[in-house]
Amino acid sequence: MTTLLRTLKAPRFRRLQVHYETSFLAHMFPNMGFAALNTSEFLQTLGRRRAAISNFMQEDVSRKDVFILFDGHRLITSSKTMELAELGYDSKRRYMPQINLLYVYSMGNDDTSPVYYKQYLGSSPDVTAFPDLLKECGISTQDYTIIAGKGFASEEDFELLTQQKLNYVVPIKRRRRTVAESLPMRTTEYTDVFSYNGRAIQAFKIEQDEFNLFVYYDAQLYANELADAVDRANKRNETLDKIVQAEKARRAKGKGRLSDEEFATLQPQELREILSNSPEMGTVTLQTNRIDLNSQQVYQAYKQRQNIEQFFRTYSEGMGYDASYLRSQVSQEAWLFLNHLSALIAMECIADIARLGEDKNISFEDLRQTLGKIMATKIDDHWRIAPLKKSVNALMTKLDFSLSKVDLTTLLPKDSTT
Repeated sequence: MTTLLRTLKAPRFRRLQVHYETSFLAHMFPNMGFAALNTSEFLQTLGRRRAAISNFMQEDVSRKDVFILFDGHRLITSSKTMELAELGYDSKRRYMPQINLLYVYSMGNDDTSPVYYKQYLGSSPDVTAFPDLLKECGISTQDYTIIAGKGFASEEDFELLTQQKLNYVVPIKRRRRTVAESLPMRTTEYTDVFSYNGRAIQAFKIEQDEFNLFVYYDAQLYANELADAVDRANKRNETLDKIVQAEKARRAKGKGRLSDEEFATLQPQELREILSNSPEMGTVTLQTNRIDLNSQQVYQAYKQRQNIEQFFRTYSEGMGYDASYLRSQVSQEAWLFLNHLSALIAMECIADIARLGEDKNISFEDLRQTLGKIMATKIDDHWRIAPLKKSVNALMTKLDFSLSKVDLTTLLPKDSTT
């Protein structure tokens, strides 16, 4: 019940009671209480059962032939007694105490979902916590393929993945010598081409001893990066020109501030230099030891990272779990597990919305806020759905769901008289 209420309302624990009392859940599951003392005891009891929590999550990890996504997320805490909290910057550049929440996200043939988490010191880089998380969640088989971000692209990380006998798909940073030496000079030299989300992607494979490097060229990405580079160059040239003109005016009065050497360096950048200095513009390079996969399969696998990015957006922004006010690692563990359960429900809702083709139009927050406006009233001892607003009806139509045939009495306990 705690998880359901927090999913529907995203409240703090102290507000659970009032949300329960004003919802139909109080009639479906009567005589429940969420007093502050009971909640505190509950969190302490649950938080001490990390082993049981781990076993619960491992059941989701144990599926075969799946892609596994890893990513870290910084959670702000206002507590001064949190053992794992350390001062640092989060993605929003807030310099506050934080912990590092590392998550495993599973992608099988039929579903995608967050399956495992663990909290670490706020200063712990994702790559250093990676081996510990692998060991704890039981991932140590070639049945899994790790899809990680650029933070995992060092030689040490690839060696770790090899030692763990894990398959992987990892993007590597630009200007790597192996890629630079083999990079096609013209788009006509790319050997493969396929469509992804309506965009033509060209690909080129560089074979190594135990892995492949796939270089992908995206014309739209190229256009965006070139436009950005030109815009930045123009702004830089404008700034330099102002500095030059100001220095010339000062020198005309015998008050120059720059030496001749410094003044000579204030040269505008030729826009054509952008292309010669950025040969990898518009490209993405992926390294993988899944030599059985072709360029399109590797690209599509990597693009699934957007799922874990969507998960963290929902986790922090949609559900409000971006900051904690709890005072100990034990209670924080319970809070994280309840967040995890709520996130499972939320991501299943998002998956259903995507299956209806409405994922670009309806967010989880839209779903929760709009459907939260559905009210029920009791008239002559019978529960009825109150008239719905147009926005609610419109969403229900999109979701192909109707409340006209729902009999609320079937949801109540058989001996209920309220």
